[in-house]
Amino acid sequence: MDINLGGIRLAESKLDVTDLVELQLIENAISARSSEIENIKNNKEQVSAQEGLKRAAGKFDEANGACSDLESKRKKLEDTVELQNEKIKNDEKKLFSGTIMSAKELENYQEEVKILKQKNSEIEDKILELMIELEEMSDKVKLAAAEKDKAEADLNRINNEMNEKIEVLKHIIEGLRKRKDDVILRIPGDHLKKYNEVKTKKGGIAVSVLKNNFCSVCNMEIPMIAAEKIDDIDEIYSCPLCGRIAVIYRSEIDIIKKELES
Repeated sequence: MDINLGGIRLAESKLDVTDLVELQLIENAISARSSEIENIKNNKEQVSAQEGLKRAAGKFDEANGACSDLESKRKKLEDTVELQNEKIKNDEKKLFSGTIMSAKELENYQEEVKILKQKNSEIEDKILELMIELEEMSDKVKLAAAEKDKAEADLNRINNEMNEKIEVLKHIIEGLRKRKDDVILRIPGDHLKKYNEVKTKKGGIAVSVLKNNFCSVCNMEIPMIAAEKIDDIDEIYSCPLCGRIAVIYRSEIDIIKKELES
């Protein structure tokens, strides 16, 4: 079999031209699947879910922190009441012990008990107010926690769906690479070398298919003079417009495409 590049025919080892087309289609499919993986990783829904979780977590932390602060204040006030009740108890015990000898000392103890009881009454009012605030804040914490849990569940769902899609695509790519290795083994070394050279120069696309005198890559019609010389379906040519390796269309190419798309 000969190769016709730029009008010069060179003797080459036997080549099935569809192997070159299949190699190109496989590499295109691998590239497309890899792009799909990158697009999945850049999922806008995931970014939005992450931001939603961040907001929900911040709202929960804020509510939970406020609740903790209120609980701390309540505990501190209760400790104060407890200490003052102990002081009142000791003062009253002193008052009724019969050991107080002066009216002034008796008056002082009575005044202290009165003041302590008044302070405790005021503190207990504050504790009651705090308990009402705590109940309201506890409800906010529960709502914030539920919102956070939902946001986390949504993000986990999206991540799981993304991972499943990526794993499927990776499996497909693995199969495509194995098929690519098999095709490469069928292509003579000189043709494979030429394929890689053209691919490097032409942005990764080395092979075009000529159908009705149109190039499948540059999408332009080949001049009539050049088209008249492209007449052997089993030979490879060079597109006079984009310079890629050109193969005349045959139905087997559509079969290969369908196989790679399935």
